[in-house]
Amino acid sequence: MNDVTGLLQAQITEIKKRFEADPGKFLAGTTDLRDSDFALMGKLIQLYCYADLNARRIIDALRHAAVGPEARYASRLQDAQVFPKLREAASELWESNLKEGLLKASDTVEMHRIHRHNFAHWAARRVGSEEALVLFTKNAREAERRDGTPQSPDELKYAIVPLAGFPEEVKKLEGHAKYLADSAAHVEHYLDEFRQRFLELRG
Repeated sequence: MNDVTGLLQAQITEIKKRFEADPGKFLAGTTDLRDSDFALMGKLIQLYCYADLNARRIIDALRHAAVGPEARYASRLQDAQVFPKLREAASELWESNLKEGLLKASDTVEMHRIHRHNFAHWAARRVGSEEALVLFTKNAREAERRDGTPQSPDELKYAIVPLAGFPEEVKKLEGHAKYLADSAAHVEHYLDEFRQRFLELRG
């Protein structure tokens, strides 16, 4: 564990202790999101959606080239399946910058899926004046999806999200989302060339 990760984990642990010691007092001390928080959360959600769109395009284009048009299935994938399936499709490519780039992008974007989901479906508040958010849900299905534990009717499930380093992570996500858009256009444009290369690989 590096120093930054250790500090963030310590911040999460300290905030959780305060919440669990007196939930009412903790909630009373939370504050409205700032405009910058809305912008950061909205940007992450939309970048993820853009990456998802183009990942599906790439999956279908590579499946089309490798097997045929009937092998396309990306539109039927659930959100959680998209980037693992992109990794699977990219793994079938020959060694190339494209293969390396798609594998790296799929891993990086997938790491942000939980934040995209929580920002889109959970309510958020600021933890007082600290650089951290607390997210809440009373949705039993959402709560169980988070930790596998059923939520009782009087329970409020929560998650702590430190904001330190988050703008940098969003910047990385932005770069990968653009790369996927460019790659989707490239594979679709050169579909015949990709089809021929797959034929050559199969001998």
